[in-house]
Amino acid sequence: MLDEIYQAMMADDFIVENAGGRIKYYEYPEAADLQEPHIVIDPLAPPSPEDFADNNWLKDDHLYQIEVWTKKRTLTDMLAKKIQSIMWKLGLAQVGGLPEYDKDYGIFRDARRYTGKKYRKDFDTL
Repeated sequence: MLDEIYQAMMADDFIVENAGGRIKYYEYPEAADLQEPHIVIDPLAPPSPEDFADNNWLKDDHLYQIEVWTKKRTLTDMLAKKIQSIMWKLGLAQVGGLPEYDKDYGIFRDARRYTGKKYRKDFDTL
């Protein structure tokens, strides 16, 4: 799922134009060095089994946090909304989030959490 999220972001022209090359898994930028927008994809838990039938789980429940860091509030908002739309198309809905401003470094951060169930990749072989 992590690669699917990354690939969906890389397929969006607006995201690539503004944060291409700075979309990372788990890696947070150094606030003091931040000049360009960054996006961080962070799984908050491993996929958990959901929706059972015939002694098998059918779906994995995913929980991700995706953060947008920029020096411009409006760009942070636009990128976060693009990501929200991408995540919806991938079947993950926003379940919370927190926008904040770090006045020491002049950085706007938008951290949104997304959850959703996806059929197992090996579902056809059960």
